[in-house]
Amino acid sequence: MRFLALGLLLLVTIMAFQLNSDFNSYYAVRSNQHAVVEPEEAYVGYSCEKVVVKVGCCGSSGAVILRIYNNMNESMHIRVELENEIAGIEIRDEEFDLAPMSVKEVLAEISLSPGTYNASFKIYAEFENGSAEIFTICSSEITVESPGQMISKVLLSGKKVVETHTRENWTFMISVENPRQNSTVKDTIPGEFNIVSYSATTGTVTIKTVGKVKQIFWTLSESGNLTMTIETALNPAGKQEFTSTGCYYLNEGAELDGMKTDSIIVCANDK
Repeated sequence: MRFLALGLLLLVTIMAFQLNSDFNSYYAVRSNQHAVVEPEEAYVGYSCEKVVVKVGCCGSSGAVILRIYNNMNESMHIRVELENEIAGIEIRDEEFDLAPMSVKEVLAEISLSPGTYNASFKIYAEFENGSAEIFTICSSEITVESPGQMISKVLLSGKKVVETHTRENWTFMISVENPRQNSTVKDTIPGEFNIVSYSATTGTVTIKTVGKVKQIFWTLSESGNLTMTIETALNPAGKQEFTSTGCYYLNEGAELDGMKTDSIIVCANDK
């Protein structure tokens, strides 16, 4: 019996020690759940935009860079700022009132160099029962592309209807925007005309004479203008062009990388 009693006492002691050990190592995890909505579905909602703009060398372009949603049943006053200022992005309508259950497109003037930019925003909202200060968790991606190459030609002075056997002159201008590096503009002046003068705002101009035809080569790497003045020439018999009635090309059309302008045409009538 003594041994049985001693055994029971030892067993109770071990169990008490084990229970005490378990209690000392006990830990608990508290579970907590929140309902999360997309930013545009919140009371003061917003959505960032993906924008692609082409900005010329002398101007800016407007674009929608953010949308603000009022998902409440009361009006609110909104102010929008860039979280980090970016030179070349100016928010056009940074402060406005927003009616209940409506959306506002936030416009910006963009005058940036070609590239991709990311703009984040701070939104301040005031309403009857409170206010909110929101840092957007998204950013608007703004991609600025260079305008494509362009070439045009315009007659600056001179008649389009003239008389035969009469000396006349014309001035026209070829304009190029955003050319590739060392691009070459080609044009041809027919044999009925002489070149009086020419000047280019950029690049170099080379003129080659084949017979009486003048071939123009204007090499440039940036936007610019070529202004040229021509006049009616003498024909091989020494008589003043135009010696017969009809319509004549002043030039054949300026060409750049597969693009070609229209020709300038004048018509001659008998005196």
